[in-house]
Amino acid sequence: MKKIKNIGILAHVDAGKTTLTERLLYECGAINKLGKVDDGTTTTDSMELEKKRGITIKSTTTSFCYKDCKINILDTPGHMDFIAEVERSFFVLDGAILVISAKEGVQSQTRVIFHMLKRLNIPTILFINKIDRLGVDLSLIYSQIKELLSQDIAIMQNVSLENNISVKDIPFYEDSIDDLILNKDDELLEKYISDIDITHEEYFNSLIKLTHKCNIFPIFHGVASLGIGVDELLNAVLLFLPDFNCDADDPFSGYIYKITRDEKLSKECYMKVLSGNVRVRDSVKLSLPDKIIKIKSLHSIENGKTIPKEEISSGDVAILYNMPELKIGDILGKHPSNLPNISFNKATLKTSVSPVNLEDRSKLISALIDFAEEDPFLYLDISNSLEEITIDIFGKVQLEIAKALLFERYGLDVNFGPLKTIYKERPSKISEGIIHMGVSPNPYYASIGLKIEPLPLGSGLIFNSEISLGYLSLSFQNAVKESVIKACKQGIYGWEVTDLKVTFYHGVYSSPVSTPSDFRHLTPYVIDQALRNSGTEFLEPFSNFEIEVPAIYSSKAIYDIGQRRGIIHETTFNNDIVLLKGKIPSDTSMDYNNEIISYTEGRGIFYSEFLGYDVYKGEIIISPIEKTFENEQLHFMFLKAGM
Repeated sequence: MKKIKNIGILAHVDAGKTTLTERLLYECGAINKLGKVDDGTTTTDSMELEKKRGITIKSTTTSFCYKDCKINILDTPGHMDFIAEVERSFFVLDGAILVISAKEGVQSQTRVIFHMLKRLNIPTILFINKIDRLGVDLSLIYSQIKELLSQDIAIMQNVSLENNISVKDIPFYEDSIDDLILNKDDELLEKYISDIDITHEEYFNSLIKLTHKCNIFPIFHGVASLGIGVDELLNAVLLFLPDFNCDADDPFSGYIYKITRDEKLSKECYMKVLSGNVRVRDSVKLSLPDKIIKIKSLHSIENGKTIPKEEISSGDVAILYNMPELKIGDILGKHPSNLPNISFNKATLKTSVSPVNLEDRSKLISALIDFAEEDPFLYLDISNSLEEITIDIFGKVQLEIAKALLFERYGLDVNFGPLKTIYKERPSKISEGIIHMGVSPNPYYASIGLKIEPLPLGSGLIFNSEISLGYLSLSFQNAVKESVIKACKQGIYGWEVTDLKVTFYHGVYSSPVSTPSDFRHLTPYVIDQALRNSGTEFLEPFSNFEIEVPAIYSSKAIYDIGQRRGIIHETTFNNDIVLLKGKIPSDTSMDYNNEIISYTEGRGIFYSEFLGYDVYKGEIIISPIEKTFENEQLHFMFLKAGM
């Protein structure tokens, strides 16, 4: 069986990652003709919209074989609005190639991606692309990498930029690389101190081991569009990025990391086989909900083409067709212990969407349900009373793409409303809500008492029951829990309620007439009562930020941060460059990157990463989604009765 590596190709937009993917496929014989991003003919940018715009919108999995190894490649989007698409690919990576443009250097998205790769211990090769561009200064790029990414880099090649551009792997290790290895490898350091000779092979093996552990990041160079440096990069992938390592005899486990649709809108589910093997007609367990499903068909990607397979082994990627019950994040088979713990960026913007032709409303809802299935962070909400449809998104570019995709796929012409920040609510104090059975206007055969208490920021929602299962059965208690989670999607002002503990402390039923639905229907009114007794405080999304500007622009940058209610935690001076770090509301900073590029004539960088929610001290903002109850008349009666 061939070795398997699952490699991500990642970069800031326009660094050349799709061109590099195309070149790798061509050099390894997976395709017989090179496509071009500008012409819309690349293999991985297969969507019509990607071809028109020349950017990657959806991560794409393709494959080629090199020597004795099958390499599955994930080509990922480079624009910040599609960061969630990039993050999901991290679940399946054994290693990564981070592409850096030799002209533009380390850019904002480069830093976001690298820090995530490092945090998740994903071994990474840095590939400096486009070294043929005029004005390239590699020493400056190395300094940027050391300052903004990591000091622990190993420059693996001699590069000539004169006349005919060439890259040559260093046949022996320079002292700087030896020193780097010695600083990381205690065993070799002990030999060095003891004046015991260390062979080149020992240094080389240590470098591989340290790269696998993310202690060192090798640097290679080239021009992907011309094929310069690509052979050397392929050999580096074999040497420095690890094979998938799992015993094929282990029980089957698979992870659904991507869902898309083909030209006929048929559902395609991409699954990495984490352990064991999976075969056509196997019956496997789907973890949530707990059920058994049958594998109807299997497809694999071989040399850039999708082919049917009877069996797919651990480490490889399988494609499952027409399995409506599957969604992104599903675990099939045994629950794995080796899934990385990724804290995803959250969409912090909301917008309304409506069809130009009002008769297309149902068709639009159906299309958006498909979209939400492909992107779990595109949260869809439908207000029946206002007849308004809203979605959560990351930014304006994603909105433009959604508009074009709705037209391209479904023939839908739509209008979007203004972008609005997604706020949240948290209880202001400990409080209770209780509604008794048999007390007007309660029509349900249930009594429920709930206590709510605020928790520290970032805690989410915690549900606890103090009622014995010997008294109130699990089905009744689960009905309350499920309804609490649903009711907390909208607080007093219509925003999601978070960072609270809900304790179910009082529950009474009447046998044999009470049913779980009585408890399920009553719970939202009890939660509403408790929240009104407590009151809620507003929370708004914040981001960590870094600003890098020439010193002459530092005063303006500091002023801008203050105007946007940001807080500067750290100021660093490096020659004529000023680096500012701090936190800032996402709402006030969403367009600041374009502004800083403008006033610094392209020399400034604004980089931000979602931090979480914090207390908002401005005026109350009502959610654009009206808070509704299943029975508005009953809610009015509860309020009138003071319940």
